This record gives sequence, structure tokens and C-alpha cells, in this order.
Amino acid sequence: MKKYRIISASGADRPGIVHEVSDFVFSHGGNMEDSRMAVLGGQFSMMILFSGLDENVAAIEQDLARFKSESGLQAFIAEAIAPHKYEREPALPVRLEVVAMDAPGITVKVADVLQRHQVNIENLDARLSPAPSSGSMVFSLKMKVTVPQGVSLAEVKNDLTRLATDINLDVVFQPVHE
Repeated sequence: MKKYRIISASGADRPGIVHEVSDFVFSHGGNMEDSRMAVLGGQFSMMILFSGLDENVAAIEQDLARFKSESGLQAFIAEAIAPHKYEREPALPVRLEVVAMDAPGITVKVADVLQRHQVNIENLDARLSPAPSSGSMVFSLKMKVTVPQGVSLAEVKNDLTRLATDINLDVVFQPVHE
């Protein structure tokens, strides 16, 4: 029987981490199905959804301590379900982008608006970078969110627009076709 797991690993950024982790999964008979990876503050972090037969997954779980010791990575494994069996409520996919001069609390304020409307954040990418001409720090936030059926898209957008006016954000909130 096929099982699904997520392996999360992180460590000081260096060449070869992706190879080490993917080889660890593959050499035990696992198959990488989905992943997210990034360097943040000099640390490389990754999450990989993998699958395998019962015995393959058991071997990966049993050999994790050795892998961590040899690779120097922090790592853990969590149970997951098959992506095609993940039941989702009907929802509209929306692209949400925010750009502003950097200030504390932007992410939490945007997340608060979304949470109040039961909007699910499926993917989030935040960056802080210097503006080309002034060098002032600019914060950008890109999200893929899903607005549940029955939730007013206009109300969510209005609340985001009010927030944008209050704290000086530029906001794009636009349904997308997947």
C-alpha cells in the first residue's frame, strides 16, 4: 500500500543539500511528488512530499537519525495524505500581492483580514529588498489564497483595500485560473 509523508529539512546553505535529501528518499524506494525549497538567512530549508510502499516509508523513517547525523541537517518526517485525496471545500483561487515600504506587522495585518473571512493561504512568498533608486527597504508579499464558496469576494477585497489605505499598501487581489 502506498503511503505519503512530508520530510522537512534545514541546515546551513551549501551546495549538495538537494542531492543529499533527494538521494536519501530515492535510495530507500521513495518518490518525491512535490516540494518547496528556499534559502532564508543563510539557512536552506525544504519540505518534500514523498510517497512509497509501506516498507519503503518505514525504511526512510527508521534511517532518518543516521541521515541527520551524516548530513548535519535538522530533519523530521510527518504523515501526509495522497494529494488527490485531500478534500477541499469549493473555493476560488486568488492571487494576492502586497507592496509597501517596510514596516512591522504587514504580514500579520493582511493575514488577519484573510482569517476573518476564512480565506485559506496556500502559498506565501515574502521579500524585503532595497528600492532601486532610493535604497529604502521595500516589502513585497505574494500569496495564492482560496476564497471559500459563499464568502463575498467583494467584502474581502474591500477589507484589504481599507487596510491598504490605513497603512499605505499597494494591493492586488485578483482571481486566477489554475
